[in-house]
Amino acid sequence: MEISSKLLGGLEPDFEKRGFRLNKKKREFIRDVNGCTQIVDLFFFKKGNSIVIKPEIRIKVERIESIYKSITKIKDRPYLTLGNHLFDILRYMEKGMEKGLRNIPLSDWLVKDERDINKLIEVIPEYFEETIIPYFDSNSSISRVDELLNKYPRELSVHNYLYPLRSNIAIIAAKLNDNPEYEKLVEIYEEELEEAEETYKEDFYKLKENLKNVCENN
Repeated sequence: MEISSKLLGGLEPDFEKRGFRLNKKKREFIRDVNGCTQIVDLFFFKKGNSIVIKPEIRIKVERIESIYKSITKIKDRPYLTLGNHLFDILRYMEKGMEKGLRNIPLSDWLVKDERDINKLIEVIPEYFEETIIPYFDSNSSISRVDELLNKYPRELSVHNYLYPLRSNIAIIAAKLNDNPEYEKLVEIYEEELEEAEETYKEDFYKLKENLKNVCENN
């Protein structure tokens, strides 16, 4: 049996208990909660005679991402409200590390044989209950996106490592959350985007104009 099918099938009962459904094609588990989509991705890569599995978790906030998608020219751009490698999020949950570059490389899971698959079927549900679910439950809202992404506006954020995409997501969240520091944040991100790819800057300026007419209750 294919490694991905066996692993995902073995994990499915634990995820289903928490309301997650398995998308076999994308090899991910998904749950929809209050306008947010919570995703656990397992990326499988071939490495010699082994398989490497990279675990990532993501939160997609529909209202934030729909505003971004309405102005961007690049329709196939990857959208990420919050998310990162599982072990980056684990370090944040355990040690509060949420800004700047990581100091050490992250470890992915290596699968060589049936025993490794069975071990992951035991281990991943522990991460699921102790790290993933608490992160999802605490941060699946516009207000939390605003707090997390705008806490250190000049630093890389563990909550969205795709810079400068993060700056565009961050100002949308700040505006929707009626953040009193909104204008100051826009100025900071505009300064930080000076050397960014032109399309990201174009998106930012469009958002800046469009968000003038957006309020939390409209």
